[in-house]
Amino acid sequence: MRDVNIFQRWFTCNRATPLKYHSLARTKKLQEIKQCTAKEHARKETVVDTALKFNNMSLRVSTAKTNHVKVYGENEPKVKESGCARAVREFCKDTTLHGFKYLASENYYDRVGWLLCCVASACCAGALCCALWARFLQVPALLTLHELRASQRMPLVAVCPSAQTVAHYARSHLSIPENVTDRLPIILSHVLQRKKTNHEHLLILEDILVKNNLTLPEALMRVTPACHRIVLNCRWQIYMMPCEVLFKKELTDWGACCVARPYDLNVDDVIASRMEVTRRLSIAVQCSDQTTFNGCEFYTQYAGEECVQPTPLAPGHSYCAQLSFGSVEDGAAASLVGGSCGGSAHYSRNRCLLECRERQCGCREPLRNGSEAEVTLPPCLVTQLGCLRTLDFEKNFSCNCLPACKKVFTYMALESSAMDAFQYTNDKIYAGINASISSVLRIVVRMSESRLFVVHPTETWITLLSSLGGVFNMFLGVGLFSALEVLYLLFVRLPIAILKPTNMANSET
Repeated sequence: MRDVNIFQRWFTCNRATPLKYHSLARTKKLQEIKQCTAKEHARKETVVDTALKFNNMSLRVSTAKTNHVKVYGENEPKVKESGCARAVREFCKDTTLHGFKYLASENYYDRVGWLLCCVASACCAGALCCALWARFLQVPALLTLHELRASQRMPLVAVCPSAQTVAHYARSHLSIPENVTDRLPIILSHVLQRKKTNHEHLLILEDILVKNNLTLPEALMRVTPACHRIVLNCRWQIYMMPCEVLFKKELTDWGACCVARPYDLNVDDVIASRMEVTRRLSIAVQCSDQTTFNGCEFYTQYAGEECVQPTPLAPGHSYCAQLSFGSVEDGAAASLVGGSCGGSAHYSRNRCLLECRERQCGCREPLRNGSEAEVTLPPCLVTQLGCLRTLDFEKNFSCNCLPACKKVFTYMALESSAMDAFQYTNDKIYAGINASISSVLRIVVRMSESRLFVVHPTETWITLLSSLGGVFNMFLGVGLFSALEVLYLLFVRLPIAILKPTNMANSET
């Protein structure tokens, strides 16, 4: 049977060979058949190996093109990618930020080049943002000059007796020991002018007030004469009027004074037309019947004016005070950085510093109007005034007092002349006065020389956001939606990737 099979294989290999059944021929033929069978078997194995190699190569090429990943050999380890890295890589591919999609490129040189470009753009954007913020903190503004009209008010005018005159009236109205009468004018002068006072002098003044059962404001209001005895004649613009209508006795920062507020008067059209150019107030004053005293003191103050100082008037002289003022108002105080100024109607930096000083001393300044003072603090005794006078609140950093948004500056030119021939004049302002103990004061506010400026900041929060948005959009392509993408990556995708980490393999088996 085996010989028959061998014969069939030989017949398949060489069909043209004739069959001979003698022994030599049969042996030779069998050898040829074995050689032919071995060649056929070797040929088939070669074909099968070639087909298998070709199929494996095709499978690898097809798999690499389908998955777009690098094909690793059997001995190469699989790469594991964290969830955060995968989230960042997907964000770089999908974001609208300029150049960030190239950071996830497969090419190493592309990633390095675009990383340098993104860093350079971010540095430029940061430098410009710092410049914009520095300019915003400087609060650049546009200064606008406004026209002054008749609605602009006349300043407050106050006439106060001097400290020497107040001491003279105190000796006649209060019970004062004889040994301190000579020192009382100096004590009152220091107290009324808010100067640092010796504690011994404060004890003397406190002892006088206790003996008379009075406080300092009550004593000043009692000893100061009525306003009709201090201000004798008054003329507003061109009309003579009773001084009781203009002046009222009030407690001020400089003691008990006769205060006039001419802007509260109702004026007719004629006066209003003349007030377009000037405002005039003329008064004849007499604070004492003693020729040896300095007489009266006066000061003017606009709303928002910080520093005022009384000016003495010598008896027997006529004065002409020509005023002009400059007002600077912040038109948009709310848009300044962090509240750069106090914008309330009656805000004053000096008043704010005084209130801070009162809180530190535990009592309020007695020479203040009760409506302006803090009701939670009791008025200071005379012996407690040393605390208010010695604190240097300008250097006290605990008092966070901002400058006022409205700043008013007054310029006054004061001219004086002796009243040696007033008896020959027909001016009613001199009627019935004693030239040796009286003074005449004319106050003229020149509206043509006064200026009202309004400051409009050119940099607000809206302009700052617009500038910053333009810089970020130019260098980084960051808009509103791009910012939302970054926030979504930081607060949503990355936390999820951290809480649920996943290992990504580039090839799965």
